[in-house]
Amino acid sequence: MKPQKTVLVAPLDWGLGHATRCMPLIDLLLKKDHRVIIAGNADSFFLLKEQYPQLTFYELPGYNISYPAGKNAATASLFQAPKILQTIQKENKAIEKILKVEKIDLIISDNRYGVRSAGVKSILICHHIAMQAPHHLRFMNPLFLKLHLQQINKFDALWIPDEEGENNLSGKLSHDISFKIPHTYVGIQSRFFNFNKTTSFVDELDFTMLAVLSGPEPQRSFLQQELMRKLSWLPDKVLFVEGRTEKQTNSTEGNITTVSYLNTNDLFTALQKASVIICRSGYSTVMDLAVLGKKAICIPANGQTEQEYLGKSLSEKGFVVLCDQDKLDLDSALKQQETIPGFPAYKTSTDKMEMELEKYLT
Repeated sequence: MKPQKTVLVAPLDWGLGHATRCMPLIDLLLKKDHRVIIAGNADSFFLLKEQYPQLTFYELPGYNISYPAGKNAATASLFQAPKILQTIQKENKAIEKILKVEKIDLIISDNRYGVRSAGVKSILICHHIAMQAPHHLRFMNPLFLKLHLQQINKFDALWIPDEEGENNLSGKLSHDISFKIPHTYVGIQSRFFNFNKTTSFVDELDFTMLAVLSGPEPQRSFLQQELMRKLSWLPDKVLFVEGRTEKQTNSTEGNITTVSYLNTNDLFTALQKASVIICRSGYSTVMDLAVLGKKAICIPANGQTEQEYLGKSLSEKGFVVLCDQDKLDLDSALKQQETIPGFPAYKTSTDKMEMELEKYLT
């Protein structure tokens, strides 16, 4: 038998998506009898703690990025670049401390640029390589790409969670780019890949519409308030998932049942049960929808140009309905979603990722 290796996996803390898309990787490592250590913070950290209570966890410094709710959110977010660079340095120091305690054979970072070490092979998972500037600063896209690649090139390899050919989801965010380091399209990664559902309390809930939130504040809370106001006037029963992992809450008021968050099994049940899905257009959410062959009303967060690009691109393919956060015309969006085909049930696996792991763990 091959000797067991120790792998450090560290997802970004912006919402839950970076953690959930690491689940197929963690499951694969555990299946191969490797030891997995998780490093992270905030909601994504607590989600993985609940999912994998038997693993070892280390807390990392948080980025604490906020996105204002207004139209100038993208420009405002640019001024947080110094904070991001400082956090990267803090991350790197924290990783070196972990390495003194644990014998790490491989580091896999999902969008955490300080989670790497010169003494240990370090892999970055990222789909958003060609960062998109706000519309009025679009001429700066080549500069943003150059600066981003400088950070990426500090790793030993890049894994892109998408398909390489035309059947891809991320479009220009991760395709037609020249890389200096080895890069591999490891396929679409969703926690619902080959998922076997068990009994869920969601089976007993009465709803036809599902609203799922996540992401940085204050935009998460802003959209929750706006959606609650709009949904409360509809005749449909709604299940509203807040995307908060601090504590489990469950309440019903009028036609809306609100839960703080759902674990993988419960969310899988809810997504399969709902006839209407309302969510952000974050990439991990997009991958989940694609694997399940669903359609959705997607509301990009203001200033998150990645979500705005994905929402527009996928709506043009008929996979989702794009809905503006400021106007939030749900009546129109609900009519449109009845006419679109939705995602064509993307097939995926962890085969490519397994092949890449073999290069570093043998």
